[in-house]
Amino acid sequence: MKKIIVTLLLLFPTILSSQTHLVKEGKTATTVSFGYDQNVDFFGEGKFLRDSYGNGINIGYVYNGMFGLDFAYGYSSYDRKDSYAFDLTGEQSNPDGCPCFNFTESFRSDNPKVGDKGFSLGLTYYLDPAQLNDFPVNLSVGLRYESSTFSSVALDSLDQDFYGKSYGVEFGVSKEIETDAQFIIIPRLKINMIRERNIYDSDVELDGTTSFNASGVYTELALPFIFEPGVVTDESSSSQFFAEPSISNKYGTTHIGIRFGFLFN
Repeated sequence: MKKIIVTLLLLFPTILSSQTHLVKEGKTATTVSFGYDQNVDFFGEGKFLRDSYGNGINIGYVYNGMFGLDFAYGYSSYDRKDSYAFDLTGEQSNPDGCPCFNFTESFRSDNPKVGDKGFSLGLTYYLDPAQLNDFPVNLSVGLRYESSTFSSVALDSLDQDFYGKSYGVEFGVSKEIETDAQFIIIPRLKINMIRERNIYDSDVELDGTTSFNASGVYTELALPFIFEPGVVTDESSSSQFFAEPSISNKYGTTHIGIRFGFLFN
């Protein structure tokens, strides 16, 4: 009964650029994947499909089902509103006619057509189920570092550099499920607590910079399908194709995504 209660507490936060829990327990494998996500509006506040998206490639390595290391490179675009108000004027402004940019914690939603290009490094530790007295789900904890460069028409007009660095702590919950078909599924819940530091050119000090901090929680629920070529046996194949639909809360809005790639054992 106690195990059931703990499991429900872990799953409750979802109702929540790594390879968390794609590799079977106790296995060593390399992953290569590409992912895409699209900002959607389920509550009718604007267009259902917003002009915000993200995509990226990921290369990961998991050793003996215990330690994971991954590298990801990607590009995102944010344009969530039909019109924008800028702090500089306090009125509705046309960013093409009057270059303005809101350097605020929610700058991704406060400015039109913001691009975000960068990379991330992740290190994950997968807890051994035997150490958890055969806990009904698999758990993981990880650290992530990310570096990004932001761009927009307004930043180009203002001739300002804007970039950021972030650190995150990731917690994962997953459960491997065998099927009668030629694939297995590993439902996954991931919670990533992020701390950002964003830096831009200062208008006050010549050749100086100003920075501000931001924090948030990134949550994701994914359902990877890992396909076995041919008849499933106890021996793993040299490579396996996987496809992973997901839904996430990314910087305060809902994103649906798809990721696909290969596992190399």
